[in-house]
Amino acid sequence: MGQEWYNKAWEEYRKQYRLIFEFTTPYAHQQNGMAERSLRTILDGARTVMAESGLPTRYWADAVQTTVYVWNLVPSSRQPHAISAELWHGKQQDVSHLRPFGTTAYAHIPVDLNLSKLYL
Repeated sequence: MGQEWYNKAWEEYRKQYRLIFEFTTPYAHQQNGMAERSLRTILDGARTVMAESGLPTRYWADAVQTTVYVWNLVPSSRQPHAISAELWHGKQQDVSHLRPFGTTAYAHIPVDLNLSKLYL
C-alpha cells in the first residue's frame, strides 16, 4: 500500500482492527508484484477484447469488467481443478450466457411494464 492512500480514516480502521500497514516506496509499483501482474493480465485481456471487437475506446471500462468476469470463470495455476467463482459462490457456474465481447444484444422489455414517458 502506498502512503498516497493513507489518511485519518485508514488510521482509525488500522487501530480498530489492530492492523500493521507496510508501505511501499512511492511510485515503485514493482514492490507489489502480485497485484501488478494481475493488473497487467486484466489490461492485456481488455486490450485484446477491444482489438478483437473493433469497438471504440469509450468501451474500455466494459472490456475490463468483462475480462475480470471471465477471468473468474477460468481455473488458475494455483488451483487448476477449481474455478474462483465456484469457490466464492459454493456452486457450479453456468457459462451458457457468455457471448463474444462486442456482440449486438437487445433488451427485452415486457409490454405489461407500460414504460411510457409519464408512467401512466
